Amino acid sequence: MPRDEKVGASTIRPRREREQSALALRDQPSNSERDQRGAAYHEAGHIVVAWVLRLAIGGAEIAIDSDPARGATQIQDATHLSLLDQLAICAAGLEAQKLFDAPTHEGAGWGDYGKMIELLDDVDESEDVGLVHQGHERALALLRPHLDIIERIAKALIERKCLDTDEVRDILEG
Repeated sequence: MPRDEKVGASTIRPRREREQSALALRDQPSNSERDQRGAAYHEAGHIVVAWVLRLAIGGAEIAIDSDPARGATQIQDATHLSLLDQLAICAAGLEAQKLFDAPTHEGAGWGDYGKMIELLDDVDESEDVGLVHQGHERALALLRPHLDIIERIAKALIERKCLDTDEVRDILEG
């Protein structure tokens, strides 16, 4: 049986198990209001960590294609950053959801974990769980000083569903 390691309140499972779970759960039905709130805080987390890491940020959107839990944020390519910072960008959405008690359905974040798996493709599998854990911890460290900004972005996304580049910048520069 694979060994689990704790990250905050969640458990990081071995790579193959995470891949299978993400694919199986991504299409579960969801509660619209709860999921929109979760998606808004999720995207706000990605925005804030990318901003702290000095990446360019475009627009953000939630409730895409009538899926209340689906969101997206345009963020500059981060391949020039350290692996840990790239993992933190991926983990930031889920960590922001936990910080604000803003869950969505169980399949939320599957794309972020997929990106993490891709980033860790050349890493020995015995090390990847530890690196994912470090990515989550780095995300938390970058998010905590900016809780007010996360909340402002999330509230704007809940209200408008879509923010353009200028609206995101205005909130960040607030």
